[in-house]
Amino acid sequence: MKIQIRIITALFCLFATAGLAAQEPESPKEIRSETKLPGNATSQTKFQAILSELMSRSSITGIFGENGGQHIFESGTKFPNLSGLKAGSRITYNREFEYGGIGLKHWWETWEINLEYRTTFKNQRTGEGRDEDFFLGTVSREKGTKIDFANASFYDTPYTFTGTQNFADGRGKLKMKDDRIGFLARKYFGSANPDPRKPGSSLYLTGGAYYTYYKYYLYDVMQWIATSPVTYGPIGIGLSYSISTWEIPFGFGYRYSNGTLMLEAGLSGNVWYSHFRDYHYQRNLNFIGDSSGFGLETNLGAGYILPSWLFFLKLTEHRLYGEGSFQTQGGLSNEDIISNYSGSYRNYLSTKQYSVELQVSHFL
Repeated sequence: MKIQIRIITALFCLFATAGLAAQEPESPKEIRSETKLPGNATSQTKFQAILSELMSRSSITGIFGENGGQHIFESGTKFPNLSGLKAGSRITYNREFEYGGIGLKHWWETWEINLEYRTTFKNQRTGEGRDEDFFLGTVSREKGTKIDFANASFYDTPYTFTGTQNFADGRGKLKMKDDRIGFLARKYFGSANPDPRKPGSSLYLTGGAYYTYYKYYLYDVMQWIATSPVTYGPIGIGLSYSISTWEIPFGFGYRYSNGTLMLEAGLSGNVWYSHFRDYHYQRNLNFIGDSSGFGLETNLGAGYILPSWLFFLKLTEHRLYGEGSFQTQGGLSNEDIISNYSGSYRNYLSTKQYSVELQVSHFL
């Protein structure tokens, strides 16, 4: 991890040095005013002028962050299933990891576009994962709708089922790899400027797209089962879980800059879609499905500005709540194999996470 962050830092410094070198020569405009160049030289000078103009409104950013939170997969029904049980299942994945990345930003007039890539570089230990199976009874509640537009309410929890009783509980170590690509655009109003070195303040609108892919492994699992007598012991590797998610955010924010200090705050809502595969090793059983829903993202940041650099510290809170369906494939027991031909099962996906991020930008 440290070696890979050093590599990204070295690449970032290389781009920064190239940017400084590009600022040293006399501007193409002054050369043209003093010297008559041949046709080929004139074309080359025009290209250099365009490139110089583009770079003067661009920056490159090194990203270093810490993520925390949970992603939860739940399924269940208060109606009897194939075995006659009213039951459900919950799998909890910790989202505690370090990451790095790189960003490219370009602006013109009152518009700004930003392309960013964040990654954990390799599989990381992310604490403990948990796989629960539980009974559902008359006192059990199923709170599937977290963002309720009809009643203007927001239920900020990743849990769907409450009032349950576990009959199986497995806990183990987690490792995972996470990759995220983001494309965002902004439109500034009032006196605010996409270039934070220029003083001003006002609202902005923002929108874009995110694509995230991550994969978990739950291993060294200790499992408890409410048999008579109780069964408890190690079972080795428990499951793997991979998911790809598209998000479309749209929102607004506020920026203030006096040329030395910068403050930002933003709020975005989004719609999202995920495709997932949840594989249980001990049962040789796949859950393959899709989910979608709504989300919310808030951020708050502060930065210190130098003539060629911006140091920006950012806190982000991120929520995704939704539901969908899955089908089973494979299995060892008769019930698991029969479930392959029993249609779809409802599921809920919820992500509640935050990140603390340091961004170091160099103005090209």
